[in-house]
Amino acid sequence: MRLAARGKTLLGERDSARPMKLPTRTNLRGLSLLCLLLLGANLYVFFARDWEASFLPASYATLYYPLDAPSLREWVVEKDHTLRLDLAWNRTPAQWQLLVDGKPVQTMPGDAPRIAVAGPIFDGTTSTPLDDFKHRYTLRPLPAGIGPDLDFTINAIAGEFYRKNGMQMSHDIYLVQPSVPVGKFTRHPVSYWVDDYGYVGAASLAAADRVVREEMGVRDTDDTPTRIEKVVRYLRLKLANSGGVPKDDFRWMDPWHMCQQMINGTGKGWCTQNALIYTFFANRAGVPTRFVFGANTEHDTIIYNGHSWAESWVREQNRWTYVDVTQSILSVQDRTGALLNTADILHLCEHDAFDGFTARIFKDWHWKDLPVAAQPLTPVIVPFSAVNRLARQEYTHQAILKFRHPPNVEDIRGDYAMLLQDRTFAWTNFRRYLWDPPAAYSLLPTDGPRTYCLRQSLFAGLLAGLLLLVIALVRRPR
Repeated sequence: MRLAARGKTLLGERDSARPMKLPTRTNLRGLSLLCLLLLGANLYVFFARDWEASFLPASYATLYYPLDAPSLREWVVEKDHTLRLDLAWNRTPAQWQLLVDGKPVQTMPGDAPRIAVAGPIFDGTTSTPLDDFKHRYTLRPLPAGIGPDLDFTINAIAGEFYRKNGMQMSHDIYLVQPSVPVGKFTRHPVSYWVDDYGYVGAASLAAADRVVREEMGVRDTDDTPTRIEKVVRYLRLKLANSGGVPKDDFRWMDPWHMCQQMINGTGKGWCTQNALIYTFFANRAGVPTRFVFGANTEHDTIIYNGHSWAESWVREQNRWTYVDVTQSILSVQDRTGALLNTADILHLCEHDAFDGFTARIFKDWHWKDLPVAAQPLTPVIVPFSAVNRLARQEYTHQAILKFRHPPNVEDIRGDYAMLLQDRTFAWTNFRRYLWDPPAAYSLLPTDGPRTYCLRQSLFAGLLAGLLLLVIALVRRPR
């Protein structure tokens, strides 16, 4: 034991006496050169990037099925032919009422929605056809008005039916047709897309709110389509003579001051400025609204071609609706009155399928020559095919639709001195460039994921190189 202890002591003394290996000048020079190369690579990728190249692809489900409207992640079959529903919703009702074929049969807790499948189930032992075993189930959230009904059509088939006919089947089969989307896709609340515009300043926001109340005439009792109508009417009147090439400062300027300059005649704007200003005022009017930019692809790369619009959340339908203030289009509807979003319109254009679809517009500005009677400054319903020229031009199979989330400022382009003009503009562009890009919808593959993999790898390499260099400098001999 003494020998072991002695040996351990000697070993410890030997280890402690061993000099620490310090970085050499060659190591420092190598790390410095590596950092410079990585810095150069980062700067090259940043300055050589294409306009509007910051985006990542998103699914239709992620873009258009928010947490504010109920949907399903999945259902799980429990014993006794019961389906337990994993609901995705940012509300929890007090109770659920279950109706089977229109008749109330059960009330259950709001956090545990289930459907007990009505029997008997189809097993092939009678001549009754399969469709006669189908039932319609409705889950109604309580109290009334908290959310929409969830409808399901369910047909249950006994596993024994398959086994008797020579197919291995260990369980019963449930053919479920829900009225809501089902899947474990990314969902965002509507608020994810809504800018609070804190960077505009309290005084400017108060002035904008006075415009909404006193000049637009928006009231608390107005429904969402009425609020959209009042905002678009005001902007079309005020910005009727402001069309033209926007100055560079409009890229970093907030929408309130941009709007004031366009109204006063000290600035001009295109569709982008119109959409930014509409998005600002619609949100201030209590209509959750997001900015959308459209571009086209060329060899899997985005190219700039220039049209912007917005989408507003219509709570009465739990849907995002297309709004193009530049074209004086308030909404597009299908045959049932359901509002269409941008991706819906993209698919209409792809298949040239416009019959039965209508648009709610103002004739007063862009559509004066339409052979449709309308009172001044009053919306009118027209066939969408009569006002879809720009949509057919922009929403092609090559289109990329970019959905911006806050802060709602523009992307930097050629004049990098703008980054010094406004902190929100600079920080937002840095975030978008590296890790927080807008979501994008496209019918074709894009290079968005590859772009961000390259950017993030180079930036992480630069940070790691700088960290190693700092450590080496601290440990170098004095």
